[in-house]
Amino acid sequence: MNRFHLPKEVEIVEVGPRDGLQIESRFIPTEEKIKMTDDLSDCGFKAIQVTSVAHPKAVPQLADAEEVMAKIKRRPGTVYNVLVPNYRGAERAVNMNADEWELMLSVSDSHSISNANKTTKEALKEHEKVARLAQENGVIARGGMATALGCPFEGRMPIDKLFYVIEAYESMGIRYITVADTIGVADPKHVYETMVQVQEKFPDMKYNLHLHNTRGMALANIYAALQAGVTSFDTAIGGLGGCPYVPNATGNVATEDVVHMLELMGIETGLTFDQLIENASFAEQLVGHPLESAVYKAGHSNKLHDAPKKQVKQAD
Repeated sequence: MNRFHLPKEVEIVEVGPRDGLQIESRFIPTEEKIKMTDDLSDCGFKAIQVTSVAHPKAVPQLADAEEVMAKIKRRPGTVYNVLVPNYRGAERAVNMNADEWELMLSVSDSHSISNANKTTKEALKEHEKVARLAQENGVIARGGMATALGCPFEGRMPIDKLFYVIEAYESMGIRYITVADTIGVADPKHVYETMVQVQEKFPDMKYNLHLHNTRGMALANIYAALQAGVTSFDTAIGGLGGCPYVPNATGNVATEDVVHMLELMGIETGLTFDQLIENASFAEQLVGHPLESAVYKAGHSNKLHDAPKKQVKQAD
């Protein structure tokens, strides 16, 4: 009989304030973004991706990145991360006092051109300068890989393309890689095989998985990744989010759904389910539309109800 090979604890990186809000068409007031981040900090996340320095014309929702980063309350023990897509954005980020920059590019050329007007090779060349600027300013740089598990224009990525990008990041001194299923097309077998291969090829890297729940497979993909030895995952409160440059984009896997599943399996996250539900409720008020989260709607599976005192009439 096969035995489960599961870690005792995992790291949850909350990306709701950045990836969760970037696709919202109604501008969220800066003060509300700050409150959202502060409330999430109070939950005890080890890391929060707060905002992005993408050009304001490209992502107008996050045009207030400087003010948000200046006014959030920094909780000791929480790493505050900013998404940095290019060198111009990195120059903006220098004065934000972020603990980390997540460099982001697309593994597929077609999505890279659509998203950044550069091929993957050109984006990597620019990231060499970004990585140097991070080092000069004492900021940790992570290497992000959008469309690593599937591209809306090219389909599934050959593993050699992932190797190419990871090797380039490694040469920049980066030791933390985010592998993203930007459009939510990965399946558990694909996730498992991909994460095993990249860890075998580059064993000195630490890996994080960024999943979208577009086709309802994100939790299954997380389970497969756990089996492959991955212990860090991006999630967004309420299942908010989606890439502005992806057709039919939908949200990230919901933080509370992931924590609920891990909690049932005895895996520690350092987060409290009830507190996450409170934050999901605020997020729903903030964006003004229903959330994608399953357990936000249904509640914890351990919740019991009073048994009826008489037989309930059966439906015809």
